Amino acid sequence: MYKMIIADDDEWIREGMRRNIPWEEEHIQVVGMAEDGREAWDLVQQLRPDILLSDIRMPYMDGLKLAESVKAGGLDTKVVFLTGYDDFSYAKQALHLQAFDYILKYEDNEKVMQAVIKACKQLDEERRTVEKEKKSHGLMVNQFFSDLIAGVGNEETIDRDSRLLGLSFCGPLFGVAVISTDRVARFLKPNRPEDLELLLFSIKNVCAEVFKNQGFPGCQVQVIHYNHRINLLLNFSAQRMDTWRADAEHIARTLIAAIVQYLKITVKIGMGSFGEGPGHIALSYEEALIAVQLKGILADQDIIFNDQVKHSNHSHQAILKKITDYIAGNFHNENLDLKEVAETVHITPSYVSTLFKKYNDVNFSDYVIRVRMAKATELLVHSDLKAYEIAESVGYPNTQYFSVLFKKHTGLSPMEYRQQHRQ
Repeated sequence: MYKMIIADDDEWIREGMRRNIPWEEEHIQVVGMAEDGREAWDLVQQLRPDILLSDIRMPYMDGLKLAESVKAGGLDTKVVFLTGYDDFSYAKQALHLQAFDYILKYEDNEKVMQAVIKACKQLDEERRTVEKEKKSHGLMVNQFFSDLIAGVGNEETIDRDSRLLGLSFCGPLFGVAVISTDRVARFLKPNRPEDLELLLFSIKNVCAEVFKNQGFPGCQVQVIHYNHRINLLLNFSAQRMDTWRADAEHIARTLIAAIVQYLKITVKIGMGSFGEGPGHIALSYEEALIAVQLKGILADQDIIFNDQVKHSNHSHQAILKKITDYIAGNFHNENLDLKEVAETVHITPSYVSTLFKKYNDVNFSDYVIRVRMAKATELLVHSDLKAYEIAESVGYPNTQYFSVLFKKHTGLSPMEYRQQHRQ
């Protein structure tokens, strides 16, 4: 329903338009009546109507002044003026005030109705345009902060893009928090990624409401949907440099309580380190991801700071086990690569490579080949599968390429290996 206010100092006209025109048939509801401009403005502020059908000459505040107030108030209310025969030149000024239209107050009811319907349609079109622009801007803002998290851009591009988007930072200190929904996600229906996206959308909305309704002095927080998680970019002013940890924990606890209250689910939050400048954001994000994935080490905590697990070999081994388990279950996939594995455990490809080199003394691709070759040797010895069938089963649809890799790895061709180890 469209909400409309009728304003006219003539009671007969006011009541006549309200009673004699079938507004409800066109989904228009008369929500208020005013006998002068001042009363009309009070009603507009209170009821926020879609349409204001107003006489152009009224006591205390005329229609033009009323239209100016609507425009200055930032309202998208469409103003349709009612005017007498002698007021046409006066009414034309209304068009410069973004009044939608003006009609004779003594026109037949159908013409008055059509003028209002036309205003409603124009309002719908403008609101759709504004909504598209908001969504587009919101997507660009989310992409800007997603790029910061991913480590994309330099100081010059960050400064340029932030100015283009109308963004600014409140201080020099930056850190990232990651919200984990793992406890909930495992109960969602399999093969229904839209369910997870709906959950993330709901969490993002709750976070946005918290930051809209509660102030955190000296801190700006951006809610970022990135890498199938909801992430928080916290930016502290110079005055909060010494209290960032307590402030960050307070923000995290407030969010956890709100998510429990509104969504009836529990989450955990991993917190990366805080450092100066946007260049620290990508590192903090990596640390926050690791912290939240290692929540099992600190099972009784809802908020895990990076420094609680940062130097733990046990924590690194836990990540590595998730990676190697994934490889063991997916080595047959010919498209298995570093990016896919990194996305599965929600850390960057570079960090996966670092862990492999540090603890396994081998790079990622060589490790995958090693796993595939181990399975191939097992099948050659303990099955009657042909070489091409074995190649396909371990992720190599190109038999010739498989044979080259196998010989490089074992020193024997697949058939030589089978013959030698079956004797």
